[in-house]
Amino acid sequence: MANITYPFEAVSQEDWVLKIQKELREHADRMRFEDPIEDLNLLITDIPTQPIEFQQIARELTLDTIHFEYVHDEAESNRRILLALMSGANALFIQSKKENTNWKRILEQVELSYIQVEIQVRNEAEWIQLRTQLSESEINQIHVLVDQQLGLQLEGTRPFFDGFSIQQIGGNSITELTAILLQYHRHLSTGGSSEVTFSIGIGANYFVQIAKVRALHYLIQKLDNIHQKASAYRLIAELGWTNKSLKDPYTNLLRLTTEAMSAYAGGVHGIAIHPWDEFSVEGKEDFSLRMSLNISNLLLEEAHFDWVHDPMKGSHMVEALSIQFIEKTWSRVQSCSQLTKEEADEQIMASVLQSRNKQLEAFKNGTRSFIGINAYLNSDKSKVKNWSTLPTYMGMNFMNFELNGSDERN
Repeated sequence: MANITYPFEAVSQEDWVLKIQKELREHADRMRFEDPIEDLNLLITDIPTQPIEFQQIARELTLDTIHFEYVHDEAESNRRILLALMSGANALFIQSKKENTNWKRILEQVELSYIQVEIQVRNEAEWIQLRTQLSESEINQIHVLVDQQLGLQLEGTRPFFDGFSIQQIGGNSITELTAILLQYHRHLSTGGSSEVTFSIGIGANYFVQIAKVRALHYLIQKLDNIHQKASAYRLIAELGWTNKSLKDPYTNLLRLTTEAMSAYAGGVHGIAIHPWDEFSVEGKEDFSLRMSLNISNLLLEEAHFDWVHDPMKGSHMVEALSIQFIEKTWSRVQSCSQLTKEEADEQIMASVLQSRNKQLEAFKNGTRSFIGINAYLNSDKSKVKNWSTLPTYMGMNFMNFELNGSDERN
């Protein structure tokens, strides 16, 4: 029953504007939407008359519920992978954090032919190790990914464009989209295939995040058309730790749910909801893994978020936000494409640092609040954990408001 078309007639622009003006007559200032961190500024009654169009890339009837596994111990990772598959996951994304990984042990009892499996390798040695340990049949049943930021070209692997990590170190949506689209443009310019995987980070603002995903689809397909390629990409969403709490853990369930809803509404092909205690000193629990997977289970199995393609198409606010993202991102991609890779990376990292500082400053001065982190603090300390070291990307630590802003609040 996927992709049902409901016979709803679109509300005309004139009727919508009149309704907004009536509802906000005493709050006319709210007619302008501004987000200085995302660099968005629009009058909500100044909306497009035609929705943006992007094609639906072929996917299974059900969207992928992805279990993302960081490998530190092969036996423990295998246990968690099997637990995740028994708890609703139908896809795996695996990234080893150790040397001389025993891939056979990690994938023991995993039926590769029935699920989507992606393994991200860090270098040629890891790719050789993987091919040595697994049979040719097993290799053919997985997608081996290489982050294009590393500049590696490994035969038999699939290009991976990592927007999630850009978002996690503090980049705003336009910077995140610019970074991965610029890499993709360069990849296609050198004759690369359009069979690639993108990741995108999902933040808190519901409609903004829907618009970001829609804009990415549109711009990927724009680049495919320019380079005369048939669109064959895979887009996965990752929900990380920037706004998550270890002092008020169950609030994370609400945040993760709304973020997952915006990812599905935007049109991703799969979603990885990282457990909130992945990087706690005390260690991650099976409970948080199960809760993260159950968010996807509920949204797909009970709320049927996979039934309708692009459900926000025609929504005046989402269309306006999507077009802002498209125009501003495309302008930056065109500008950066004239630079060398080193110069473009330098500009992107400067933008990331600027956005990161803006976000932390807004958190510290109270203009940006998060329940349980800097507002309505949790008095129940029974489930409190402490942050360990967060990952790094392009030389910068992942950002977390509770961790990075703690010195200002105590």
